[in-house]
Amino acid sequence: MKAKNRFILLLGFLFSIACPAFSQEAPNENIVKYIEQYAALAVKEMERTGVPASIKIAQGIHETNAGKSDLVLQSNNHFGIKCKSSWTGDKVYHNDDAEGECFRKYEDAKASYLDHSDYLKSQPRYAFLFEYDANDYAAWAWGLKKAGYATNPIYAQTLIKYIEAYQLNELNKFVENEEDEYLQNYFAKIRNKPLEAVANSGKPIEPEEKYKSVMPAKEKSGKRIKVKKTHVVKKGDSLYSLSKKYGTTVDALKKINHLKKEALQVGQKIKIPKK
Repeated sequence: MKAKNRFILLLGFLFSIACPAFSQEAPNENIVKYIEQYAALAVKEMERTGVPASIKIAQGIHETNAGKSDLVLQSNNHFGIKCKSSWTGDKVYHNDDAEGECFRKYEDAKASYLDHSDYLKSQPRYAFLFEYDANDYAAWAWGLKKAGYATNPIYAQTLIKYIEAYQLNELNKFVENEEDEYLQNYFAKIRNKPLEAVANSGKPIEPEEKYKSVMPAKEKSGKRIKVKKTHVVKKGDSLYSLSKKYGTTVDALKKINHLKKEALQVGQKIKIPKK
């Protein structure tokens, strides 16, 4: 081999080592299938509760190994939620941070997706997340880690990795436009377009400071809206009827519950603000 050719090959090798983020890989088939299977459900849950579809799908991919983990196969538990003292449903036992830990078991994936949303909405330690813009996936990812959702030291970076590689933030906009055609176009794009090889590429983990978001402006009083109680939606309920029943306004109910639309679903949990 000529010296010039050896030099060119050496330069190419050194460039590939120094710049792994420029390499590309084909989409992971299992991950694409997981997104295709659960994206519509994540979008509906975002509309119902405000939990970003991008974050929900990224957590599902990670927690279930794209639907292939032992835990999800045994329990339909897509988000690694442990039993906690309040859980009265079915249970399975699985080795996680400790041996034989108790995890929630669900009838199907939909039940797991709904419980995940309700869990985040009902726990005070996650309340600050809903003050972030739904499209600020980095703030949500770091917020989940800070609130203690997972013990994995790179949990936030892992969620960010999946969201960026599979353009999961695009799912959020389907809350406004639920036509199946748009989802199908998105699926085609992630299935056929090479992805940036961020997984296991040697790319340095970005410092948390890069992703910090400024908290949204608080109420003029400097205090968050306080919750009086939680109402479980029954047939015939509307935001208007609830505003009259609890002496508040439709706008206040939409604001505290992060609702973009006024339509409610039976079983939906609505926070009622204190006066």
